[in-house]
Amino acid sequence: MKSSAAKHMSLLVLALALSLSCLGSSALAANETDPSSAALPPASGTMSQEEQLAQLSSVFASLVQQGSDVVMGRKAKVGQACTAEYPPSSFPATEDGLVEMVENYTRCFSDKLGFPIATGYRGPLAEEEAIFTTHKPASNWTGISEGQLVPSGSVMKSFLGVAAFNVLNSTEGAVTWDTPMYPFVNRVLSRDFNTSLDELFDDKRIKDVTIQQLLSMTSGLKDYSEDMAPEFIGYGPGNTQEASFTPIEYIDNMIQTWGNKLSCDPGTCYYYSSNGFAFAGMMLVDILGLDSWKDLDILELAFQSNPGLKSEFNNTVASTPNKLCSEYGQLPDGSNRVVNQWSENGTNLYDYDCLDGWAFGNLMIDAPDTASWFWHLYGLRDILGTEDVDMMLTPTNTSSTYGLASEINAMQGQGKLNNRYSWAGHQGTDWGSSNSGAGLFMPNAKDNGKERAFALSLTQNDLSIHGEGDFAQTTSLTRASTVYLANAIIQLLEKNFEDS
Repeated sequence: MKSSAAKHMSLLVLALALSLSCLGSSALAANETDPSSAALPPASGTMSQEEQLAQLSSVFASLVQQGSDVVMGRKAKVGQACTAEYPPSSFPATEDGLVEMVENYTRCFSDKLGFPIATGYRGPLAEEEAIFTTHKPASNWTGISEGQLVPSGSVMKSFLGVAAFNVLNSTEGAVTWDTPMYPFVNRVLSRDFNTSLDELFDDKRIKDVTIQQLLSMTSGLKDYSEDMAPEFIGYGPGNTQEASFTPIEYIDNMIQTWGNKLSCDPGTCYYYSSNGFAFAGMMLVDILGLDSWKDLDILELAFQSNPGLKSEFNNTVASTPNKLCSEYGQLPDGSNRVVNQWSENGTNLYDYDCLDGWAFGNLMIDAPDTASWFWHLYGLRDILGTEDVDMMLTPTNTSSTYGLASEINAMQGQGKLNNRYSWAGHQGTDWGSSNSGAGLFMPNAKDNGKERAFALSLTQNDLSIHGEGDFAQTTSLTRASTVYLANAIIQLLEKNFEDS
């Protein structure tokens, strides 16, 4: 039997080999001036296994960092170019200056990336109403009109998280964050889908999963496969009775892909799982005594604690089962109410069912409403109380980048955000559209955090000119560009605060 050190060294050598393969030309390019810096240490007969392990670990960490720096540098090119073209110091530190900055950066990002982008800003200098601007390259016939709904996928998770707070609070302690989902979800599965958790999973631990673990991605559940996309296309246009993926289809796909056991004891690991939010949605359905999973109105529940705010969000819509994107109508300017979406083979999905993911992804929203949502939720904190918001923004013990239905500091991984600020929110993607930077940029200094925080959202629609293979890359480039716009805004706002 191998010693622990030997086992670890074998695994590390394998990981190092895989990493070198994955980094490929990126790692080599990072070491063009000094090829030896990427070389493995020479073998030494006098070194202990522990010493060899430490030396290999050092090389491995260095290579990973070099590869990460290369990727970060590539993603930064558009943001750097637009910042050089429009230096933040060239804009007056006023509301007009802020509007001009957002317009110029949005146009620059859109032209250089080659697809339409719409930007929303809410915060200082725009407290009463969000700033909106949109641009499309001349080469692209599609754009994003004012008031047009952009399917934004996982941004819905933040709304479901708020809805869960309001529903649990309404039970007056009968159901808490530590209550297992098992009996609630089983009743919905049995009635609506003719199955049960015991039939779906060969794992007794499923009975211990709580709603907090579902919404913090620590349940041990994994996710559905992206291979579901071509199946979605197979439903065909106009087939409103069969076109929607129901929650059970996502869950079945997850089990077919990963097996019918949890990946860990609940609460001990992090794995991004949209299906956890599907189960959380079922739990809310049962607590509320609804007749069907289709009756869950997430947006109504999200604004339950401050119903007066709902009238501010006229361009926030939850897509419903068996309703085509084309059935949401048109805007006064003649553009479609929902932006066109495209499959990887170029099929226009406008006449297809518009439901995407139910409780974890069926949100259609514009950039100003997105920015306003996170500004109210995390900034003003007038949707939930401070303690509840703090709970959403507290990282789990298994992930530093996810709280409760909230991504935390994910934007720092997209670009070099001003180190005096941090970010929280929830970004999302859909069939060819995405909502990047969707969240609140907050000063780390608590004494002025509330009044200096601001929210951003950059929505994009790019599969009209880019294939599926480029979509993840273009989404990533948009997110990285968002960091550069945020940094420019921070510089303008800090100058405004100094002047005032």
